[in-house]
Amino acid sequence: MLLIPNTRKGAQSISPRLDLPKNHAHILSGRSERKKKATRGFRAANSPDSGGLQADSLETFFERLRDLCQNHGGCLGQGRPERTCTQTEQAIALAAELGILKQPCMTWPEFLALCPEARIGTEHVVELDAQAGIVGKTTIPPAFGLIPDVRKIPLAVLQPDSGQSLFREAIEFVKATPLEYLSRWIASNDVFGDDVQLASVIQWADGLVSFGITQPQYHGTPAEPRQIEQFFRQAGWTHLKDPSGHAVFFNHAFGVLAIDAERRNCFVNEGGLQPFDVILHKPDESLERFLQIYPG
Repeated sequence: MLLIPNTRKGAQSISPRLDLPKNHAHILSGRSERKKKATRGFRAANSPDSGGLQADSLETFFERLRDLCQNHGGCLGQGRPERTCTQTEQAIALAAELGILKQPCMTWPEFLALCPEARIGTEHVVELDAQAGIVGKTTIPPAFGLIPDVRKIPLAVLQPDSGQSLFREAIEFVKATPLEYLSRWIASNDVFGDDVQLASVIQWADGLVSFGITQPQYHGTPAEPRQIEQFFRQAGWTHLKDPSGHAVFFNHAFGVLAIDAERRNCFVNEGGLQPFDVILHKPDESLERFLQIYPG
């Protein structure tokens, strides 16, 4: 998520980018859509239908999507690309049933062309609705955000027969599936007291698909590493050593991993420290082994 300094009431505040062009409107529905004036980008990207889920839509959508994929065999015995394809197809069908599917008459590149000055993060296009105090995030297709994964990286070996290892392991971020993306934000709501909601599923004219979510706008200053570690330790997290260099914590009660817990993703204000873009993920066996979550 991209950040710029912003002065508010005489003190420095760091908030989501405020200089995005006015015609760059996130694909929102329901409460946020009614609160903002329609602009060219917003009208062009939204289909005429309206509607939306209730406040628990994120959890409801996740549970129904998971059941649909399991019933169709889409979550079993498939590789990541196949799972992503199956889950995306089911997400489109479910969104249409629930009235939150948007099918703008433009491709993803055409949408971005409407906002030439827009800054794009690694996972989302971000927009602030200052009046409502809400941040809108649209996933950048074909990914649905990112998750950590242990990958083998080849090494340059001068003498192949020397017995030297041919690779090293490191945590890298890979494209998440729709279910992994939704699970991440459900965990954020549960663990960090966030209020992320699913606003829409967007099927672009070129067949690419995005999720649109909303999140409260958090003000504050970027937390220092010592403040982040203190926050997580006091909340019962274990600080794990990652040879890859990421800031990683594990919560045994929730069984969830927090990675990318960097100062750009955690603000400090009068209410304390608020993580808002930290990636939460339930580790698989490879992550458990690599990070030695359960030593011995």
